[in-house]
Amino acid sequence: MATKTDTTPKEAVMYIGPTKMGALHVTNGSVFRDGILPDHLVKVLKGKGVEEFKSLFVPISLAGKSRAALRESGSELSKAFLAVKSMEV
Repeated sequence: MATKTDTTPKEAVMYIGPTKMGALHVTNGSVFRDGILPDHLVKVLKGKGVEEFKSLFVPISLAGKSRAALRESGSELSKAFLAVKSMEV
C-alpha cells in the first residue's frame, strides 16, 4: 500500500537574531526556504540550552511583528537576542 506524503509547503523562516560567525555562521535577516535550515544550524538547535537561539527563527509571516518585539525592552525576543549575542559556540 502506498503511503501519502505531505506535499504542503512549509513556510519560510527568517533569522532575526544577531549575526554569528564560527560554528553558527548565520546572519541577521537570513531566510530559509520552506523552513529548512542548513545542517550546521540543525545540529546546534538540537542541543540543550539554545532555546533563545531557536526563538529567533520566526515564520516569515511574523517577521515584521517579531522585529518590532525586538525593539521592546524586556520582551522575550529582545532578551533572547541579547542572550544569543553573548552566546559562544
